[in-house]
Amino acid sequence: MDALVPIILFLAITACIIVPVYLRYKTRVKKMETVVKLAESGVEVKAEMIKMLGQEGGPVSDLRKGLIFIAIAIPVSSGLLIEGQVAIAAVLGGVPLCVGLAYLAVRKYGYTDDSMKEPNPMG
Repeated sequence: MDALVPIILFLAITACIIVPVYLRYKTRVKKMETVVKLAESGVEVKAEMIKMLGQEGGPVSDLRKGLIFIAIAIPVSSGLLIEGQVAIAAVLGGVPLCVGLAYLAVRKYGYTDDSMKEPNPMG
């Protein structure tokens, strides 16, 4: 029974990595199938439409990712702190906390399309 714990932990971590990658892949495939169907039906596929389909993320996505990382950090840190593992709690809880806070900062202070343009030397 004790041998199952590491195996299940390994499988759970692997699933947490593989499932989002697979779902992202399926989403991209569906987007490309949509473009192909539009092109086959005679609809003009413009560059703006392809650019819009290729966009991922944005403020809503950053908020969601930030909150998820923070939601992971809080119970991990709390559980390890309760057990008295302060150093491990700082690492295993601190990393997702910092990543989550970074996503929230990007959402709040992120670059816009206007800020990425070259400055006008004439004013």
